[in-house]
Amino acid sequence: MSLAKVLASIDESELVTLTRELIRIPSVVRPGDPSATEAAVAGHVRAWLTKEGFDIEVQDVAPGRPNVLASLGDRSNGKSLLLEGHTDVVTEGNPAEWSHPPFDADLVDGRIYGRGSADMKSGLAAAMVAAAAIKRAGVSLAGRLVVGALVDEEGDMIGAKHLVTTPIGRELTAAIICEPEENELCLEQRGVVWARVTARGRMAHGAMPEAGVNPITALAEVVRGAKPLERRLRAICERSRYLKPPTVTPTIMRAPSHGVPQSNVIPSAAEATLDIRLTPGPDEAAIRAAVDDAVAAAAKAVPGITIEWRPVNGFRLATKVERAEPLVTAMRKAFRKAAGRTPKFGGVPGSTDGTILRSALGIPIVTCGPGNRLIPHQVDEYVEVREMVEAARVFAASALEYLK
Repeated sequence: MSLAKVLASIDESELVTLTRELIRIPSVVRPGDPSATEAAVAGHVRAWLTKEGFDIEVQDVAPGRPNVLASLGDRSNGKSLLLEGHTDVVTEGNPAEWSHPPFDADLVDGRIYGRGSADMKSGLAAAMVAAAAIKRAGVSLAGRLVVGALVDEEGDMIGAKHLVTTPIGRELTAAIICEPEENELCLEQRGVVWARVTARGRMAHGAMPEAGVNPITALAEVVRGAKPLERRLRAICERSRYLKPPTVTPTIMRAPSHGVPQSNVIPSAAEATLDIRLTPGPDEAAIRAAVDDAVAAAAKAVPGITIEWRPVNGFRLATKVERAEPLVTAMRKAFRKAAGRTPKFGGVPGSTDGTILRSALGIPIVTCGPGNRLIPHQVDEYVEVREMVEAARVFAASALEYLK
């Protein structure tokens, strides 16, 4: 009876309206522009949840960049469930390439278009509406339900990194990451290490290369070694039923690393970045050793070069949660009761705030939310309204199952 009352409180039109309101508040973080942060959309989230009567905690992570946490119930029985979303979105790129203006939130044929529609203002809105439905229904929870709207997931994840250091964060026992995964129950997600490689040689005139040592040549060896490094990582990582194997992809090349590039100058230093994606298995030490060896091989191939590397934003290792976890059991039941179907299991191809929660707190995480997993970061990003409604119903039912 409690679940039926809660589900009856989930209104499609309210969910659509809230999602469109959030999309219409641009929250692309643009370094150097103090007004281009998550502040405005976080303020809207805070006002909406305050109106619904939640206990609100605002965490100032950085100037103009607040986490907003809304809680319901208490932790007297030891359980605390987080419904997690983020308020930042990636750049819209060239607006002229969009069929629908990126921040107009057009509703067309059951889809809402706009930057952040799938990634992930619809998921955040679904979590907010689900929590509000539980509160409006007057259901008592055996534990605490927290809705978290965090900053900077698309960047350094400083919002999640801050949350896990706070009392409300440290008390969490499980989390649903409401990212766009087509409402699949994703129990695994790939880890990521961005390896910033710096090669140093000796500056010289381009017409007299024998007078210098070219660090770009060493970076070419690093790129050439990407495939062997990838094969080594695949050998030490677990094979996953849901995830693609590890990959090593060169994404940034820069020479010189400082100063103005000139066609007739061999730079003294150059940089490259390798985007390394991982499946579960090896620890930080094993990953570091593999990259160390690849970099050392590149240095050996170019006499006179020194090479070093560092992990940009640290090591975010892959995560894995077993099906026997109480959170997973709760969500499987929630799907049958609230969505009328058996859930499909899957894996997250990228990396989310959940990697921080899992590694720092050791809590189980399940990634599940509305939106085609291939559409984020593209032009004409969209989300299906039917998926949003199903997600809100599943989030609410999962909270009732887990906190009963």
